[in-house]
Amino acid sequence: MTKIEAIKTLMTTYNGIINWQIIYNEIEKYYPDAKKSSNWQAGLRGVLYREMKKGTIKRVDDGVYALVDYDITNMLPEEYKNDLITEKNVIVKVRTLQQQFRKELLKNLKMCPITLVSDKRLLYASHIKPWCLSDSFEKLDTNNGFILSPLYDVLFDKGLITFSNKKELVLSAKLKKETAEKLQIKEKVYENLPICGRENYLDFHREKIFLTG
Repeated sequence: MTKIEAIKTLMTTYNGIINWQIIYNEIEKYYPDAKKSSNWQAGLRGVLYREMKKGTIKRVDDGVYALVDYDITNMLPEEYKNDLITEKNVIVKVRTLQQQFRKELLKNLKMCPITLVSDKRLLYASHIKPWCLSDSFEKLDTNNGFILSPLYDVLFDKGLITFSNKKELVLSAKLKKETAEKLQIKEKVYENLPICGRENYLDFHREKIFLTG
């Protein structure tokens, strides 16, 4: 199996759509030698981008890719699907629903549990199980989210940090120690982290999104 065949197999496993974190974490299931070179991540990106030019894979969102025949309306919860909707309108509707998700999340979570910042202008709604991989219920379930400051939103989204069910922040080995020190990111317990009800989503994040190798 070639690299691109391995990526496409992974996409099929996830119903035709995938993000970079899944690719990085699971590519070796189908291409065991994927990480043997020092620049293996760049190699995977190059293979994927070349295949996009061929028209067999498409980019559907930031860091999210799908098989060319993937039905873009699957990005929407079932109740919002419409056979006549265009691809552009699907993305606009997704953004609207994500804003709705943030609004609902902010009703209960008033601040970032790590920085304690409460200014809504500086807070992001972070899906624990990514939107593209969530089912209709999970996409809008507020238990599938945290309110985080921008830095921690990016780190969490990219799998560079995760959280244990005991409220501990965990650093990925892919985050350089010197970078963590400069950003003053520490592995410690954050008592304000809302874990209750989010355990299953966090299991998914730790197993599928958090970068381990």
